[in-house]
Amino acid sequence: MSVAFQHFDTRLNQWIHIDGDNSNSQSILTEKLDNTLIEFYFLNKQFSFGHIDEHSTPSDLRNHPDGHTLLLSSKTRLLYGSSEGLEIIDKLCPDRKDRGAYGSIFLGACKNAINEELNILVVDDTTGENGNILSKNLAYKLVGDCYGQISTQLYNKLTKREEQYDKSYRVIQHRFGWREEDGEDTKWEQRDFLKLDFKRAIAKH
Repeated sequence: MSVAFQHFDTRLNQWIHIDGDNSNSQSILTEKLDNTLIEFYFLNKQFSFGHIDEHSTPSDLRNHPDGHTLLLSSKTRLLYGSSEGLEIIDKLCPDRKDRGAYGSIFLGACKNAINEELNILVVDDTTGENGNILSKNLAYKLVGDCYGQISTQLYNKLTKREEQYDKSYRVIQHRFGWREEDGEDTKWEQRDFLKLDFKRAIAKH
């Protein structure tokens, strides 16, 4: 899956053309990103990137050649889309500062993507509390701030391990999300994971 993002100048309120010809719609600077959360939440929607620097003003952020609205930001990159998208963004990031602080999570490209039902065990990384599925002591050892464990099978699927020349295991970063129809609410996150043989870990413990 990929999304094409056209780039525009927020101050001039014009598309950026790689050939300098503003009348050539085929020459607009376009960037493709694969397997992003923004595509997961906004299927078949159009987006574009604006940019800011130290000379940008608040009024510049309201500019867009097609009248689109600022949705998220990632450092100096601004993501624009139709105003209808704000309803979804409001649910994903009800705290407005998160739209800048975590914009990169939605826009970051990933090497692979899967869409399937998973079992997730939520563990309090300070107490080990996990709903009595595992002992608190074991659960506490398996997690930490922004990291956890995944099954060997899921690790292999995410990394396409069987296709890799180097099949050694290493820490991987993932992004995941689910929509309202998938659960009780809308959720997203980014974490680092290391593969774990859960049956062996539990038996050893």
